[in-house]
Amino acid sequence: MASIEREGAWASEPGALRRLAPLFLAGGLAGMLAGGLGSRVAMRIAAMAAPESAQGIQTEAQATIGQITLGGTLFLVVFAGIASAAVGTAFYLGVRAWLPAPRWSRALAFGVLELVVFGTAVLDQGNRDFTILGRPLLNVVVFGSLFVLHGVLLVVLQRPARRLVDSVGGGVRWREALVNVATVAAAALTAFGLTAVVLGGGGWWHRLWMLTLLVCATGLAFIDPDRARPITRPALRIAGGASLAVIALSGGVELLDAVTTIA
Repeated sequence: MASIEREGAWASEPGALRRLAPLFLAGGLAGMLAGGLGSRVAMRIAAMAAPESAQGIQTEAQATIGQITLGGTLFLVVFAGIASAAVGTAFYLGVRAWLPAPRWSRALAFGVLELVVFGTAVLDQGNRDFTILGRPLLNVVVFGSLFVLHGVLLVVLQRPARRLVDSVGGGVRWREALVNVATVAAAALTAFGLTAVVLGGGGWWHRLWMLTLLVCATGLAFIDPDRARPITRPALRIAGGASLAVIALSGGVELLDAVTTIA
């Protein structure tokens, strides 16, 4: 990952997309583990902690409290996993330039960012399920921790994912081609996630700040520091950092309001 994390215009260099393969793989694994399996485990914990009177009641997602079905589990693992992988990977590409460099600090910072920016998508104060299940504070902690877990896994798994990609695609032409095809498919999926990051949730001002952040991140990835004017990259860093701060602050306020209302 050193070739991606350095300050240069890495996205314009040959093979830049291929070097993102470990990130795509780590994002997919994080999505399946935290977004897919994690959601099922969190729902099971919420159902087990619910009072007896809540057993058998249907939730807003048309699931029956206390029942575990194969179809519901597969839906969460596949669709929730894919959705969280696409959105999480796209968001990471947008904010990676402003995250701390040490691996575990970066992982924790990104996990917290995911919680404050996207947490209200699940921790919705208008969702009656938090009232039905009867343990609102427990449910807030369990479901909120999934966002942090997803962000931490996405960062931490990149290193072993790099070793796996190198071992699978190293030296054999057909396996290298397979890795390249998978990388292109993952990039296309991440592009859909990028659209969801920009357009999903919030008002026009939220979309404007998010778009500003992504434009600055793109500029830092593509603009060669040796050819750009001295002010260009610092200006992009300042504008992108300010946009990220506004997004995180507003998301944190909304999350705090939702959590206090639910609890």
